[in-house]
Amino acid sequence: MTRPLLPVTTLDLDKNGHLLHTDGRTTIADTDIAQHLEDHLRLREDTTDIFVFVHGWRTKPATALTSARNLFTHVETLAATQPESYRRIPDFRPHYIAVRWPSRDNRLLPTDYEPVKQRTQSMSDQGHVPRVLGAILGYLNTHRETPEPGPETMPTAYGQYLHCTGHSFGSRVLLHGILEASKRLADGGPDTLAFDWDDDAYPWTLDSLTLFQPALPADAFTTTPYKRILDANLLNAPVAMTYSPADTALGNLHEKKEDQVAIGHLGATAPQDHLAQITLQDVTTPYAFPRGKRLINVDASKLYTANKPFVGAHSDFFHPESAHLLLSLANRAR
Repeated sequence: MTRPLLPVTTLDLDKNGHLLHTDGRTTIADTDIAQHLEDHLRLREDTTDIFVFVHGWRTKPATALTSARNLFTHVETLAATQPESYRRIPDFRPHYIAVRWPSRDNRLLPTDYEPVKQRTQSMSDQGHVPRVLGAILGYLNTHRETPEPGPETMPTAYGQYLHCTGHSFGSRVLLHGILEASKRLADGGPDTLAFDWDDDAYPWTLDSLTLFQPALPADAFTTTPYKRILDANLLNAPVAMTYSPADTALGNLHEKKEDQVAIGHLGATAPQDHLAQITLQDVTTPYAFPRGKRLINVDASKLYTANKPFVGAHSDFFHPESAHLLLSLANRAR
């Protein structure tokens, strides 16, 4: 018997970062974004966790949806088979969203690296991606029950938790969206017994951020705009970033294009006072996330080992261990 496909809601962007109607062709006016999200996302009241996935380089729309399903199916399986590993998440009821953007160019590998990188930059800096992602995150906030603390003797909370994950260049797109959403928020804020960076200037929090093989320069968090993610903003969690030296797309190729390897190849290198280092754990091993560090390098070199032409292990993160990282961060956010 064929297993039914995991429900994943898709949101599509054009090359200028405009949100598209479900026909995949017609752009939605800025004034209509909120209503489109209202009609299309339909967030359920009994949802416990919301996961937003932004795919990476050279990914077709159909592949982007398949990728989101692959990753989130691992999440579903682990949550169902070993709930004792995530005790702070009772009655796990997730809502999955895949944001799709045009990450391919007509040129062949590796010559389309620069055009796609420039598109990512222009979509974020001059286009509508930050506005659209800011609207998505803002919509989710207005339609979720903001987490509230439980009894002081038990480090847990109830409400709907929001988790974002990006891959490759999708990490850049996602970070811009988070920074834009932060600029729009002010006054009040939930008091959660979670990570250390909730701020009263923001009325809600993004409860985890995981970047798989991020296509960001190793020192990206020392330069504008990404260094602003270290300031007070809606992100009440560390930035967890996997890396593997087998990711050749972010090694030699990235170094040729940007004069240094990417975070997804050897990890972030700066700023040192914000950095911590952990290893991607097997699904039976609990995580002990470091306290007080905003940037966490996650060494995935023992698992992300694929050797595909040009890209190596760049997309080799669809494993139960990756889902274990996501669920462990979600569990820790309570």
